[in-house]
Amino acid sequence: MAFDPTPTTWLPDWSEDATDITLPIASLPELTAAEADAVTGDIRKILYALLEKLYAVWAATATADRPDRMTITRASVVNDDTGAITRNYTIQLVTEASAGGLEVSDEPE
Repeated sequence: MAFDPTPTTWLPDWSEDATDITLPIASLPELTAAEADAVTGDIRKILYALLEKLYAVWAATATADRPDRMTITRASVVNDDTGAITRNYTIQLVTEASAGGLEVSDEPE
């Protein structure tokens, strides 16, 4: 099987209606409704949950089925004094110039 770029491969509950995109909170196991609340939520927790989900899908995808023009890596560092864990995510996309700016490069065939 080759790389499948469709959003629902990476986020199965993803939907769109040509105006809005929708992703149920339950699609991101690290996120609660309170953390996602538009008024009282926490953007850091939303980003963390999204990155964790995308990394989990990446890690579970067979190497042969991953894109050539995108990589996702994660590293964790534990502070020995406090026990705090710092997570670092690196997302790399190969891009190219186009009339409208930069575009993600097509995958090789």
